[in-house]
Amino acid sequence: METVRVSNIKAIKDGQSYTRQSLEQLIEICQNLATFRESSSRKPSEKNGASGILRVESSHHLWNLVFVGGTMVLIDEEEHLVPTLIRKFKALKLNFQELNNIAERKSEGSDRLNLYQIIQQIYKQESEAAQRILREIIQENLLAIFLENSFDLTWQAKPEIAQISLLQTPFIHLQQITDLTVQQWKTLLHVRHPFQQVILLDADDPIASVPLFATATTGQYRISEIADRFRQDISRTAFKLDRLAEKRTVAILPLPLRPPKPEPRSPKKNVSKVFVVDDSPVLLKQLGSLIEAWGYEVSMCSDAVSAVEKMLIHKPNIIFLDLNMPGTNGFEMIKQIRRQPELSTTPLVMITAENNVANNFRAKWASCKFLGKPKSTNETAEFRQQLRSLLRELAPLSTDTLV
Repeated sequence: METVRVSNIKAIKDGQSYTRQSLEQLIEICQNLATFRESSSRKPSEKNGASGILRVESSHHLWNLVFVGGTMVLIDEEEHLVPTLIRKFKALKLNFQELNNIAERKSEGSDRLNLYQIIQQIYKQESEAAQRILREIIQENLLAIFLENSFDLTWQAKPEIAQISLLQTPFIHLQQITDLTVQQWKTLLHVRHPFQQVILLDADDPIASVPLFATATTGQYRISEIADRFRQDISRTAFKLDRLAEKRTVAILPLPLRPPKPEPRSPKKNVSKVFVVDDSPVLLKQLGSLIEAWGYEVSMCSDAVSAVEKMLIHKPNIIFLDLNMPGTNGFEMIKQIRRQPELSTTPLVMITAENNVANNFRAKWASCKFLGKPKSTNETAEFRQQLRSLLRELAPLSTDTLV
């Protein structure tokens, strides 16, 4: 992809990608789209303003900014738009089966135009509620975008999107509102982004006894999701969580990097397979993405009860187990694994935050390796190095791409 100066983006080209663009450059492109006429448009009577999708990719997230006639009508964060719509409508006691069907089929990304048409139908049926929710989604995602600083951009002209009729707010107005919100967020000490996740540190704090708070601070939910759960303004929620982080009642987790795009690989007869068992969806996602990026085939399971059965199906070359899981523990699972002839010699690695002498001894007694989870971001590099060494030792790749 080509790096282009902002002065050259005034005539943005369909399909052209622009890498390492600043926030200021992104804003200028959005402003230019309001007066841009598609090069394929030859009718003098057509109004200025582009219709299509501006694909915005940061190191953490991927958005589709939907423009109709130069006006931004929707911000679609891939894989999150449908769950967000369902969550926000549910708070208003509204349920739309069309959205549920997309979520169940996990087909959000298969036909975005169809998705936007479904949103348009909902907009017509429940205009007031839909306006409120779509405005929240645009403002939350613009805030998320404005709090990042480098983007890869691709403009995709889509004349068929011009038929989509949704809430239309001039971009300059959205920008002004977002600029004011960003100024407030930049005064926070611990919260940096509305998509950061939160984990409870001090279970003895009185607020930890509030069931809704306890379930929302398990490291699985974004600040934007927590705000919806408490039915609060997202900035109010951020300020409250920032104060709790200052007291070390909670920790605000750093944004995970988007996994690198996998490079095409020629088929291999012997692909090293890794199986990970952990009840934390956050750890599963981060660890799985890292190991996959190194060239392994990864299978994951958050349910200890069904884990062994799934291992027998996937036949892994190495298994990583969490020490403490609901319903059982890692040492009990080791016994179950070793009873299976197909898994009796498979290398096992125990992973846990409880890195102590007793657990190390029990792991060696059970003939498995031991890997301590990082307790802070300062320990991430060491954890990565230890993980890399274990994979090289116990399940080496035919071509070592661990870097």
